[in-house]
Amino acid sequence: MFDAMEALDPEAFRNAMVPDGFLMAVRSETTRRTTRDDFAANIARQTRPMIERMWDPEVRIDGPVATVWAPYDFYSATEFSHCGTDAFQLAKTADGWKVVMISYTSHAPPTCSMHPDGPPR
Repeated sequence: MFDAMEALDPEAFRNAMVPDGFLMAVRSETTRRTTRDDFAANIARQTRPMIERMWDPEVRIDGPVATVWAPYDFYSATEFSHCGTDAFQLAKTADGWKVVMISYTSHAPPTCSMHPDGPPR
């Protein structure tokens, strides 16, 4: 999924999610829901790589359901944008694991941590 964002490949992004998958931006007073296809269309409009990196993931699996929780940072090419926490819900399908939903926070440092490896190269 993150590789698809960096490569600006909307079809690869779509393929990583179930057809009715969505993303939910969660801020202190608001939430914003974006469908898989709307986010893929946003990827297609970009001109600079969208670099999102997570680290120290916590993974929980129960049969065909999994959750991944991890801090992340986000860059537009090499320009820092924001950081926060990603929470992925996945389902094991006939085609393998697919993302059902992503909820995430979005902050500026020092509210959240930057990737321990420093900025992307």
